[in-house]
Amino acid sequence: MFQRRENRRAVLRLGVAAAGLAVSPLVARGQGTPAATPAGSAGTLTIYSGQHEALANTLARAFEAASGATVSVRAGSDSDLANQIIEEGDKTNADIFLTEEPGPAATLDAQGLLAPIDAASLAKTDKRFNPENGHWLGYAARSRAIFYNPELIAESDLPGSLLDLGNDEWQGKFAYAPTGAFTSTVAYLINTIGADETLAWLQGIAKNGENLLKNGAVRDAVEAGQIPFGLSNHYYWYILANEMGGPEHLTSRVHYMKGQDPGGLVLASAAAIPAASRNQDLAQQFVSWLADPAGGQAIIAAESPQFPLAPGVESRFGLPPLSELDPPLFDQGSLKDADQAIALILEAGII
Repeated sequence: MFQRRENRRAVLRLGVAAAGLAVSPLVARGQGTPAATPAGSAGTLTIYSGQHEALANTLARAFEAASGATVSVRAGSDSDLANQIIEEGDKTNADIFLTEEPGPAATLDAQGLLAPIDAASLAKTDKRFNPENGHWLGYAARSRAIFYNPELIAESDLPGSLLDLGNDEWQGKFAYAPTGAFTSTVAYLINTIGADETLAWLQGIAKNGENLLKNGAVRDAVEAGQIPFGLSNHYYWYILANEMGGPEHLTSRVHYMKGQDPGGLVLASAAAIPAASRNQDLAQQFVSWLADPAGGQAIIAAESPQFPLAPGVESRFGLPPLSELDPPLFDQGSLKDADQAIALILEAGII
C-alpha cells in the first residue's frame, strides 16, 4: 500500500464530480444549433442515457430548442440501460441510446436491436470512431491516459507500454480504477493479445497497482502526491484543472501513450437508435443534430472535457487535438463482449 501524504490544497479542493460542470448561458438558451435543423417539428423523443447526466440533459434541452420536439431523459448506467432495452424488446420506450462506452451499443447491435444511422450523419464525425457497419455514431470520446506527479516521477520515466505494468518494477507505483473504460481496455486486449495473456496482465495489475475503485480517486491521489502515477480517462484531470482555474494550478500532469499502445486507447461514446423505436425520423434528426459542428458538437466542446468528434470543433478545456494522439486503430464496434472481460477481471481478483 502506498503511504498517504497530506496535501492541504488537495484535501480542500479535490473530489470534483464529473457531472458538476456548469451549463453556459449560450447552451441554456438553446443557441449554437445548426440552421439546417427544422424549428417547430412535432414529436416526443425518449433518450436512455448512460452519459454524464448534466451533459445529457443539456443536449436534450438544446435539441428541444432547435427542433420543437419534447425530449425526456432516462438516466442510468450504460449496462443497465442496455439490459433494459434488451428486456423491453419490441416494446422499448427508447428512441435514442446514449452511452459513455462503445461496448453496450455494440452488444445491442450484435443482437440485431439497432437501426442503421443515416450516412449523412455518420459523415459529420471522425470516421475512426464510428463502427464499421454504421449502426451507431460516435459523438464524443475519451482517451485512456496516465496522470503523473512530476515531483515523484519524471514523464520520461513512465512506462513505455500499458502492458509493462504487470512487471515487478512497477509494484506500488501506480493506481487504477476498474471502471467502464478499464473493462473496455480489457475487452480490447482480449481481441488483440488473447484471453490468456490478458489474464496474466490483469494478475500483474492486481499485484502491482493500487485499486482505488474510482477514476476521480486515482486523479486525486496523484495530485496529492500519494502515488507517482495512475491510469484513468483524460477528462477527469481537465475537470479538476477547470475547477482550479487552469492547469498551472495543478501539480499533476497528463501523459498520453504513443505508438498505438493500448494505454492510449480512445473510446467512443455511442449514439444509437433502437430498431423498435416508434419515432425513427425524429431519432435520426437528433443524431444528425448531435453530430453537427453547430449543434451537439458545439455543446460537447463547451460543456464537457470529452473530445468532440466533428472535425474542426475545438474543446474549450484545452484538450490536445485528436490528430496529435496516437491511439490504436480498431473497429469501435468490436468491443461487444463485456462479459468475458468482466470474467477475467474477477478471475484476477480485481473486483
